[in-house]
Amino acid sequence: MKYGRQVKKNLTCLSNFADPGALHIEGFPTEVFRRQFVIENTEPFNDDPLQKAVHDLEVAETHLANAQAEEATAEHDVAEAIKEVKDAERAHDTVTVHVIHVNEVEKASFTERLTATLQQVWEKSYIELKIPPKAKDVFQTADKNPKSLMSFLSLTLEQAHQQKVIEDYCFGIASETGGA
Repeated sequence: MKYGRQVKKNLTCLSNFADPGALHIEGFPTEVFRRQFVIENTEPFNDDPLQKAVHDLEVAETHLANAQAEEATAEHDVAEAIKEVKDAERAHDTVTVHVIHVNEVEKASFTERLTATLQQVWEKSYIELKIPPKAKDVFQTADKNPKSLMSFLSLTLEQAHQQKVIEDYCFGIASETGGA
């Protein structure tokens, strides 16, 4: 043993921990901590430049191992945070659309992106209602006083809501009826 009594003193100090897990720091391997404790608290007793260089190398290797462990933990934390952000964004990027086919009295609800155009919502509404489109159908709001959305089909749901073209995400499809 090159470091003599100092190493023995530090190892005794380490062995005084009743629970080896007492040295555990989250995200920091216990063996790295033990090695760092021994190396950093151990100094060569003589002025041998080789012993000092070896000691300095061991300290540097321990610091590198610590940095790598911290980097791995940080990368994991960043990946988890990115996932949380994406999940939160997804929740804010969609809305529940309610649609009724006025003439058929069929109803459906589905989730749609705020970036979907009113045209896309109208087309998806037929799929969800399981009703074929008719040439004279009109896409409109589903409030007390329905308003035709035919002039606004290129707007996204978000734009239509911001421009107050629609108040909510409830729509109706009405078939034009011919008069006598």
